[in-house]
Order: sequence, then C-alpha cells, then structure tokens
Amino acid sequence: MAALLRFCLLFGLGFIILYPIAYMISLTFREPAEMLDPTVVWIPKTFTLDNIKQVYSMLGYTQGAIMSAVLSLSCTVLQCFTCSLAGYGLARFKFRGRTLFFFVAIFTLIVPPQSIMMPTYINYANFTAATGIPLLDTAWSLILPALFGAGLRSGLFIFIFRQFYRNMPGELEEAAYIDGCKPIAAYWRVIFPNTGAVLLTAFIFSLVWYWNDYFNVSLYFNNARPLSVLVGTFSDFLYTARNEQGQAFTAAETLTYLQTACLLFITPVLVLYAFLQKYFTQSVVRSGIVG
Repeated sequence: MAALLRFCLLFGLGFIILYPIAYMISLTFREPAEMLDPTVVWIPKTFTLDNIKQVYSMLGYTQGAIMSAVLSLSCTVLQCFTCSLAGYGLARFKFRGRTLFFFVAIFTLIVPPQSIMMPTYINYANFTAATGIPLLDTAWSLILPALFGAGLRSGLFIFIFRQFYRNMPGELEEAAYIDGCKPIAAYWRVIFPNTGAVLLTAFIFSLVWYWNDYFNVSLYFNNARPLSVLVGTFSDFLYTARNEQGQAFTAAETLTYLQTACLLFITPVLVLYAFLQKYFTQSVVRSGIVG
C-alpha cells in the first residue's frame, strides 16, 4: 500500500512538472495550422523547425542569451563567494551580534522585493547623476548586490553555507593555525577546498534563479535586453508585429511562437541540469542543506 501511494505521488508530481514541457515541445515542432486540427493532440503530423528559426530571429536570441549568460555567471560567482564568507564567519567566529546578523540575513528571504524596488532604483539613479557612473541599464545593477551579499535569495545561501561549516570539524582550522595560517589563509587553504558539495548546490540554484529573473532585469534594464525580458515581452511584440506578407499573426501562430520562445529560454537550463544532475543530487545529500 505504501509503495502504491509513493508511486501515485511521484507520478502526479512528474505529470505536473513534465506536462508543460511536453506541451511546449509538441507545439514547437508542429505547423501552427495544426493547432486547429482536432486529430492532432501531441504528435504533429508534420515535424518542422520553421518555428524555431522564426522565433530565434524575432527574439534576437543570440545576443539576449549571451547577455543573460554573462549576467548570470558573474552574479552567481560573486554571490557564492560572498555568501560563503558570510556563512563561514557566522559559523566559526564568536562576536557580539552574531545571532542578530544571522536572523537579519534570514529575514531578507521574507522581505518582498517590491518593498525595496523604488528605493533601490532611486539610489542607482542618484548615484549616476552625482558621479556620472551609469548603474542603470548596465550589469552593475545586478553585480553590486551580489558582490555585497544582497543578491537573489542570498539569505538562503548564507544559511546553507553556515550549516555546512558548522558541521565541519574545528580541528582543521586548529591545525592550520598551528602551521602559522591566519584565519583568512586557513579558510582559503583548508576550508574552502572542502566545500565542493555545498558550493555546487549554491552555484546551480543561484545560476538558475538569475537566469530566470525577470523582475530585477526588467526594472534596471531599459535598452539592453537579457533573454528573460525578451521572452517576457514577446507576446506584446507578436500582437503588434507582422509576418512576411504584412499580415498580423494569427492566434495559432501567436500561441505556437510563444511556446517556442519559452522552450528556447529553458533549454540552456535543461541542458545544464542534464550534465550536472548526478553531481547536484550528490551535493544536496552531502551539503547538510537540511541542517
């Protein structure tokens, strides 16, 4: 009975997760006209790559994907670096206010981003006006928060690193101190090389969240367009664009192109997970993410 319940639960979860992806794949490789054919449910009568070519061109996919990749990788590396240092300090050093700082870091997880949206935007705009150094519409608008431990869900990563470091034996650092290492040198030479599991977990989560982020990039970027913004505004583009014959796109074409754009957007993440899923699963188990 327990095995049957587990099967039903896993099957239901798998269906909920995989159904949208299967739907996108089905629409991507079919002719838009087959959307109105009741005999076509999942498998297209005619497989075509024209939808991908059309959407790839209309989106400006290459430029948007490169920009998203650079932003995501830069912010992810900086966020993992700063959060690991913060987690190490909270886990290993005793100082006044340590508990308060930890709760403040966790509190950032429940603060709605909309509540700090306007103050942050105004600060960036005022900084640009005062110094002449542009922050808006540049990568710095996302890099600076990641550099100072205030990136996307940084509180979660600080918590993960803190829990991991608390479970590491203190004798490692004591041996390094005896050999003449200072705290920073002990961290880089002894502790950090042993953080592969938790580092991979934080890296993948952070990279995916930055890749999928629409709220921040749509707020801070006006002219430059990362891929998430291009896909998020693609429906508006289709409603006003015209095809090669000068006609508006039909409802079937609009829906097909939207699903194709979504599939192109998630494909890099799916490919990344396909290569790293084995190591990711092992890292979650070994990182002590559950405390």
